[in-house]
Amino acid sequence: MTVDGTAQVAGRDAYQLLIKPKQSGSTIGSVRIAVDAENGVPLKFTLSAASGGKAVVDAGFTKVDFAKPAASTFAFTPPKGAKVTEADELETGKDERGAMQKALPGQLAELDGLAGEGGFNVIGEGWTSIAEIRSPGGKGLPEAGSGDIPAEAQGFLDALGDKVTGKFGSGTVFKTRLVNALLTDDGSVYVGAVTKDALVRAADAAAK
Repeated sequence: MTVDGTAQVAGRDAYQLLIKPKQSGSTIGSVRIAVDAENGVPLKFTLSAASGGKAVVDAGFTKVDFAKPAASTFAFTPPKGAKVTEADELETGKDERGAMQKALPGQLAELDGLAGEGGFNVIGEGWTSIAEIRSPGGKGLPEAGSGDIPAEAQGFLDALGDKVTGKFGSGTVFKTRLVNALLTDDGSVYVGAVTKDALVRAADAAAK
């Protein structure tokens, strides 16, 4: 992360923080965050693709006021007939939503257990992390000439992506400016903010 000059955002002086991936293979070119020079509050966020062109995400304030709001701003009177749930009731699970909150940690633990069964895996780390998802049926897109779908539909699917091959076999890469996905013929999916070549390398490594 580096400081890349200053800017005016929403009429405020701001420092521009610039973050760039050090790893090769990422489709992310840079992340630029403008923070208020006086209090450090983020005022603008810009995400640019490595391929260049218009920013993928460019969001920021056009007007901002850091004055303390009046207490009356947060006054709220529930409409007649509305059910009111107090915060302590949520914590103790006295109503349905509170019970759901109490059950959430256990449910998340169950999902974490499923991740270890081979259905989901993360390859790499940082900017070039790739999610590997293996479908239960082990079947990808219909192969050309298989007769599973009409020829016109097969041609449409082929036009949507790039055919690739490797140690993993063969598959199709579907691309956007930022996120790319490889769907192999055996039903595995590799997806991340990485290049097509990075997806193929990940699939090859997983096939060993």
